Amino acid sequence: MNILISNDDGVHAPGLLALYEALSALGVVKVVAPATEQSGSASALNISQPLYTQELASGFIAVTGSPADCVYLALNQLYRDIKFDCVITGINSGANLGQDVLFSGTFGAALTAQLFGIPAIATSLVGGGIKSNVQDEMVKYHIAAAEIVKLLDETPLLAEIKGLPYHVLNVNIPDVNCITEIKGRKITRLGHSHIARPVHPVTDPRGRDAYWLSLRKGELSSKQKGVQPINAITVETHDIGTLNNADVLNNADVLNNADVLNDIDVLNDTDVYAVAAGYISISPVRVHHTPTHTLNRLSALVS
Repeated sequence: MNILISNDDGVHAPGLLALYEALSALGVVKVVAPATEQSGSASALNISQPLYTQELASGFIAVTGSPADCVYLALNQLYRDIKFDCVITGINSGANLGQDVLFSGTFGAALTAQLFGIPAIATSLVGGGIKSNVQDEMVKYHIAAAEIVKLLDETPLLAEIKGLPYHVLNVNIPDVNCITEIKGRKITRLGHSHIARPVHPVTDPRGRDAYWLSLRKGELSSKQKGVQPINAITVETHDIGTLNNADVLNNADVLNNADVLNDIDVLNDTDVYAVAAGYISISPVRVHHTPTHTLNRLSALVS
């Protein structure tokens, strides 16, 4: 198996190293990642300036660009002679849940791969990178990496997404101290959580006004924290076909319900709840898609 990995935390990030070490047991792994942290870069491409590369002693290639740049460059130039079986991004330092995927460089890199027809999985460790003890932090990344390997090795997920064009799997691993604390896997919809404070006005050392953007969410209520994701779909080898389930991928009932759209984080089959309950959340995200019912509705307004 040929695997390409990248991330948005930079080529020296611990999650990238843990992912590389774990995936190396499955096949040949190539690493092309940003030279510096590129969090929040989504699927941005640098088309107005050149990209520079540096091969590190580890064999990893550092790129002076975004995560999407790295995948774009790897597939079309650096490793154009390799037929990759999949592209896996991460392991991101922190969650990529709900609407965060729109801004995530981890997800953006995976999306770039899928646009070139390569099956792609974006991976994140909830709570990653926030611990002061580096050794404890690495243990958690290795736990997450081991779960990603099992996901590929024990289920036909990879083969399934090869038949789902324009789908990216967004995977979040819960923040646990021991692998036995993970309760299982769930196929989930993306949640939607309100951003507690989108902008933080600050003053720099020279006295100038500046602004720091934030995606930090508000805390769940005690009632919400107690809800188990009972409606989420458990991923087992024998029922992996649920990825084609229209209720999971299209969620027509939800999309047509304005009240739910305004507070989708109350749904107990979302990625937010699955992770909070100790499950690995696997969200199939479809991109490059225009809903037929929306086309019909808008066409009626202009015809």
